[in-house]
Amino acid sequence: MKKFLEFLYQSSDMKKKNYLKIKDKNYNDPEEIIDFIKKNKFLEEKELLMLTANYFDIYLYSSEKFKPEKNCSEYISLEMSEKYGVLPLNKKDDTLYLAVTIPLDLKIRENLKYLTDFWIEEVLVSEENYKKMKEKIYGNYFSIDQSELINQFGSMKNIRDPDIEQLKEMIKDTPVVKLVDRILKEAAALKASDIHLEPQENIFQIRYRIDGMLKKYYELPLEIAAAVISRIKVISGMDITVRHLPQDGRLEIPIDNMNYDLRISVIPTIYGEKAVLRLLSKDLSLLSFSKLGFNNKKIKQLKKILQIGSGIVLFAGPTGSGKTTTLFTMLRALTAEGINIMTVEDPVEYRLKNLNQIEVNKKRGMTFHIALRSLLRQDPDIIMIGEIRDQESAEIAVRAAVTGHLVFSTIHTINSAAAVKRLLDIGIPAYLISTALSAVISQRLLRTLCSACKIKDKVDDKLSEKFPHLKKKIIYRKKGCSECGGSGYTGRTAAAEILIVDKKIRKLINNNASEAAIQQAAELNGMETLLESSVDILADGKTSRQELMRVIAAKGC
Repeated sequence: MKKFLEFLYQSSDMKKKNYLKIKDKNYNDPEEIIDFIKKNKFLEEKELLMLTANYFDIYLYSSEKFKPEKNCSEYISLEMSEKYGVLPLNKKDDTLYLAVTIPLDLKIRENLKYLTDFWIEEVLVSEENYKKMKEKIYGNYFSIDQSELINQFGSMKNIRDPDIEQLKEMIKDTPVVKLVDRILKEAAALKASDIHLEPQENIFQIRYRIDGMLKKYYELPLEIAAAVISRIKVISGMDITVRHLPQDGRLEIPIDNMNYDLRISVIPTIYGEKAVLRLLSKDLSLLSFSKLGFNNKKIKQLKKILQIGSGIVLFAGPTGSGKTTTLFTMLRALTAEGINIMTVEDPVEYRLKNLNQIEVNKKRGMTFHIALRSLLRQDPDIIMIGEIRDQESAEIAVRAAVTGHLVFSTIHTINSAAAVKRLLDIGIPAYLISTALSAVISQRLLRTLCSACKIKDKVDDKLSEKFPHLKKKIIYRKKGCSECGGSGYTGRTAAAEILIVDKKIRKLINNNASEAAIQQAAELNGMETLLESSVDILADGKTSRQELMRVIAAKGC
């Protein structure tokens, strides 16, 4: 991109010292150069836009020549717009004019040409105009509906504790309905796992969790909060009149031809009710080892565990580490006409055929422990317990395992060896653990680098000292582009350590060996640790050193 930088310098009044600052950065694409110039205000935005359009031979936006047409959204969906950083302005014959803030690279341009079956012409616009166009093209219910909702709240004396009867009327009206629909559709298009609707002191903010990271998308007037939360409560079967206690709800809904299960939690805060919506796709094709990101070596180990006839298989890790998804991928592989699989879950996350799934419902008297006590009377071959949470659930799991059943469950520990200590701490004798436990799978999810924009990184001395094989590998770091929404990452992949409880490990457990001793013995026996698994993903060019440090928090890396 030296030619582009030279062109900008020679065609403008850019100061030489500023030009040299950019040159020293050795940027490889126009986006980096443009962002640096904008950030440091080396050129006026209008001049930068004009010169960029001139150099790349693309159109420069003018309101007279290009007027956004709303029907063009049928050619570029919201999901495509978010992915590629383009907006469909208008169509003439076989040409589709797309608004961009950064010139498209050839690969993205060709992708769009193939996906739309149109010749693509780019129209360079300012970021401010891009945002306005997006609202016009895709319909920004946030701006349209806010004024109507605020007017509805005009007679309210207390926006954090509105009159119930007025609220019931408000949530039937189109603005609230459309606003909630928009939130759900946008979150699904962005592949968000969770939606956070949060009243704050002066605003109502909306955040999406994407690839494990929370990101704020909107700040709305606080007056809207009660209507939006109430609409969510109504469609998920909650009591709208109860505003001072936590409530949980569930909703099945189609979004853009995909069916989703929504798990919804509402809780009162000092500024009003906050809601979190968990989006679970009902596309069961996602439950495959390869799609979860496991490499061939790990898939082979997991399939070997599937052949275990009896015993406990635990999935360890913190919330959001993907352990439940891996567990259900294994259960899905085990489903067959001649096998009775029973599960106890709080709540049910994935609904699979040929599984007899029991959902905890405290209101109706179906507690976790009541369901567990009934399991063994249901003639199960395989049992899945949502979580080993206390002594009773652990005892039932052990009892089932030692009587010839295969038991799957999750446990909150930092690694595989720590799962043994956790079972001891909740009161299970060592001799029973050594008899019942067959395997522990501990995992984390690492964000995968965007293949369109990742750039080479250096292997630092500390990293290469601990993992010498990295010296011969090319590793990468994030950059950010239109395909990944500027984050530098798209999707996540699993790093895992798989502890197989063999004779040596059983003996150590039975002798009350320390967690460190069990971990060391497993490693000597060939177990790949979470850190080593993550480094393999780094060496394959799939994740960054920074992401590895964030998730695994390894000392010395």
